[in-house]
Amino acid sequence: MKKFAVLALVCCLLGFFAAPAVFAAETKLTIWGRDIPDDSADHVYVRDLIKGFQAKYPDIKIDYVALGDPGLADKTKITMAAGSGLPEIFQTWGGSVMGGYADASQLLDLTSELKGVPGSAAAQQAMTWKGKIYGVAPFFAIAGIFVNEGIFKTNNLKVPATVEDFNAVCTTLLAKGIQPFACGEKDKWPALALYMYLTNRYGGDASAKASARKLAYNSDAFVKAAQLYQSWFKKGYFGATPLGEGYGDAQQLMATGKAAMHVTGSWMCAQYSNSEFTDQKLGFYAFPALKTGSVGGAADIMGMTDIGFAATKVAASKKDAVVKFMKYAMSQEACQSEPGRICSVPGVKAKSALTSQASAVFATAKTVTFWWDQDLPPSVTSPLNDTIQTFFLPDTDVKKSLSSFEALCIENMGAVKK
Repeated sequence: MKKFAVLALVCCLLGFFAAPAVFAAETKLTIWGRDIPDDSADHVYVRDLIKGFQAKYPDIKIDYVALGDPGLADKTKITMAAGSGLPEIFQTWGGSVMGGYADASQLLDLTSELKGVPGSAAAQQAMTWKGKIYGVAPFFAIAGIFVNEGIFKTNNLKVPATVEDFNAVCTTLLAKGIQPFACGEKDKWPALALYMYLTNRYGGDASAKASARKLAYNSDAFVKAAQLYQSWFKKGYFGATPLGEGYGDAQQLMATGKAAMHVTGSWMCAQYSNSEFTDQKLGFYAFPALKTGSVGGAADIMGMTDIGFAATKVAASKKDAVVKFMKYAMSQEACQSEPGRICSVPGVKAKSALTSQASAVFATAKTVTFWWDQDLPPSVTSPLNDTIQTFFLPDTDVKKSLSSFEALCIENMGAVKK
């Protein structure tokens, strides 16, 4: 009996000391992200997100893999990886690209867990596909006009109040030897935001109708917008060699005061507010409507998720840990480090005047149109940017270019429904 009692006591003690190890079992989440978690302005949120989450949940190990800039903008990296296995979480802008993974049954439905998480309706919409929520979007981006306030003040210019006003402003700037617009069309995608705005001003929700196949991409609004774009190129509004300059070159033109305006996303607020990057004083403004006959208005904004995270089916057995990460990513604590992006989380204050201006523009939005090259089917997004690039060639018949793109859309998305 004594031997049995001693043996029982030993077993109990072993069980007591072993128990904490069982309960403290570590859960591992692999996250593929675009941003490198370092001290640079563009990446500081991700850096502190990972650190903060690990401190709060030490039992959940984060294996963060940075794909680097432009990361997921190069869809081939993650598309190829989908064939060999996805991580539990990956960074995405949402829209149809994310939706493609959902349609392939590769994403984890988190609708019930995330539908009550505080955040902007637009951000939640971006992470929703066919009624199901697959992730969160702590930061949103909108396109607007970055304006060099010093150049405008010196030359007694006002920020254009209508699309037509650009002509007078740009004529004055060119006469002073200042490039009116920075662009960076060598990288193809930078010209999209301006084209989206012009198309909206001529045709309102033309892009939504076209993607729903109720309107062709070579219809009037698209053609007029392309023709105006091309006329601005011919006048030299984008400099002498816009096809030879990348997006980084465009940033440098703004940083050095060689260009007066840049129609691009609010993700540049941190960079353009950084005194180590530029000594120029820049402002952020909404893109205006046409003076006459405008269908779209200044409250029709182009934009989309700037940072989003989606969960995959790989995480099904780790749903609790995934939900903790998603909710932490949408917390004020996690988001307060971001210096420049528009935050989707209520109560997070903007860190710069530029971000405050961009947030104010976002607050006026009546509609938000997601980036076409992220919201359209992947089969037509690269050809879309290729098509827009042809507007920068003086001899291009833009209607023919758009007709070729429409033919591709018919092949991949179906014909326009009469």
